[in-house]
Amino acid sequence: MNQTKRVGKALLALLLLTSCSSLPLVKVPSENQNSRVNHLVIHFTSEAFGPSLKALTQTSDRPVSAHYLIPRLDDPTYPYAKLKIFNLVEEQDRAWHAGESQWFRETALNDRSIGIELVNRSSCATDDALSEQLKPLSALCEFVDYPSNQITALVLLIQSIIERHPEISPTNVIGHADIAPDRKVDPGPQFPWQALHQAGIGAWYFERDKIFYLDWIAGNALDIKRAQSALALVGYPIDVTGEQDHQSQRAARAFQMHYRPEAFTGLIDAETVAITLALLNRYKPMLLATLQIPTHNFKAP
Repeated sequence: MNQTKRVGKALLALLLLTSCSSLPLVKVPSENQNSRVNHLVIHFTSEAFGPSLKALTQTSDRPVSAHYLIPRLDDPTYPYAKLKIFNLVEEQDRAWHAGESQWFRETALNDRSIGIELVNRSSCATDDALSEQLKPLSALCEFVDYPSNQITALVLLIQSIIERHPEISPTNVIGHADIAPDRKVDPGPQFPWQALHQAGIGAWYFERDKIFYLDWIAGNALDIKRAQSALALVGYPIDVTGEQDHQSQRAARAFQMHYRPEAFTGLIDAETVAITLALLNRYKPMLLATLQIPTHNFKAP
C-alpha cells in the first residue's frame, strides 16, 4: 500500500471516529473586534402590509429584504389586532435594502447597516428628467403620515438595536434618501426625524448654532462649492461642482426632507447651509476647519 492510500485511510478512520461527536471548541473572545453594523437605514414600503411582506421575504426578479418590517394598524391587509414587529433577516446577516448607496466615506451600505421598513403608502411618479431645476416633489409624490403607535414601535426597536450595536452613531441613523438621493425619497418629509432625536435617536442641530451661522453667512457669502463640500462632510453623496446642478439638487432635497421638511426645493439657500454647518459644529467640529469656517462655542449668558 503506498503512502497516499495509507493517509487516505487514516483520514477516513478519523472522520468515522469524530462523526458521532463534535470536536472541542474553545472560545477565547478577542478584545480586537467590533460589530460590522455601524449604520441604520429607515425606509418606507410604498405598499400595504401584505404585498410588502411578500416582496421582502419571497424570491422575485428583483429580490429585496430588510431586517425589520413595522406595519400599521389601519392597514386592511394587516391580520392582527395588536402591532407586531416582524424580524425578516437576523441582524448579523446582510439584508438587501440599501442598494447602490453612499454615506460619508462608506459605500455599499448593505454590508454595514441594519434596514428597517415602515409600512407606508407614500409613492412618487418617476422623475427622470434632467432639467435645470428639479420638479417639485409635491407634483410628483403623495406623502402619507406615520401613525404615532408605529413611530413608538420604531423608537423602541431602534433603542434596542443601538444597545446591541453602539457603533451606530447619531449621524449614521439615516434614511434611504440620504444615502441614495439620486433615486430614493423615503422615508419622506412626513417622517418625524426631530421627534426621534428627542427620544435619543439620530442627529439634530442646535437652534442657537443655526442662528449663529445664518448671521455668519450674511457677512461672509458662502459659495455653492463650499456649501456642497459641507453637505458631503455631513455624509451626503454629492459632487462638488460649484453649480446647483441636478445631482446637487437631489442631495440638497434629501437633506432638506430630513432637517427642514417644511421646505425641500433642492436649491441650496442660506438656511440649508446654516443647518448643515450647525450639524457639523455639533457632531464634526474638526471638519469645519477644512472649510475655513469658525466653530460656534456657545456660552450661556
